[in-house]
Amino acid sequence: MIEHLKKIISSDLIINDKVYNLDDSLKFPWQWIANIDLFFNNIESSYTKIDNVVIDESNGPVFISESAVIEPFVIINGPVFIGDNCLIKSHSNISKSIINHNCKVKGEVNTSIFQPFANKAHEGFLGHSFIASWVNLGAGTTTSNLKNNYSNVIVRWNGELIDTKSIFFGSIIGEHVKTSIGTNLNTGTVIEMGSNIVSQSFLPRFIPNFSFYYNGRISKISFEDFKGVASKSMSRRNVDFSSVEATFFDLYKKD
Repeated sequence: MIEHLKKIISSDLIINDKVYNLDDSLKFPWQWIANIDLFFNNIESSYTKIDNVVIDESNGPVFISESAVIEPFVIINGPVFIGDNCLIKSHSNISKSIINHNCKVKGEVNTSIFQPFANKAHEGFLGHSFIASWVNLGAGTTTSNLKNNYSNVIVRWNGELIDTKSIFFGSIIGEHVKTSIGTNLNTGTVIEMGSNIVSQSFLPRFIPNFSFYYNGRISKISFEDFKGVASKSMSRRNVDFSSVEATFFDLYKKD
């Protein structure tokens, strides 16, 4: 089951800008979210005072890297980790979340984990979710993290339906996933890596990797098309796709 993580993240899991070694107690993204407080056991507040930014540490530490930029009129409720070279845009509300290095974030974010180089640069609610590297969430992309009947959230993982044993869980979004403006994600949505989502209504709760979802239909993205988009997005952050191309090609062939 852990092997299925390779359809979400191609390399190491990064927590608080460090490699996190998976163990038997926390194997899956919904477990990381449900136990996010544990990742702050050894984190101390940076005691940063920023003009026109509200920082509340009453529920946990708030660590902000010295190289991070927090724009005015942001509210941060701990525990929160904001890593190197992150940008938190004005009028955002961040709580109980881990935002690893080189991310851009705006809007309301609650109990979520961003891997490095992930973008949510516009308004929209993200709750109880895991966002892998090189994701770009279009303006207004919003997750549901609680069902109307308050029942446990079920996710499709490695071909099985698994009970997260929590009423709160949003989405798992794999590396290099792009969503269009106004995308709505239902509770327990899993989008595997390399997919492109174009939808203004709720899409299916499972999208296989390297898929193009448009007008209610799923089609396969060619590796060349995936490579072209991935190369452009990574080059904007001065990262060369060719250094990881073989890894993604192997994952593409195995699908």
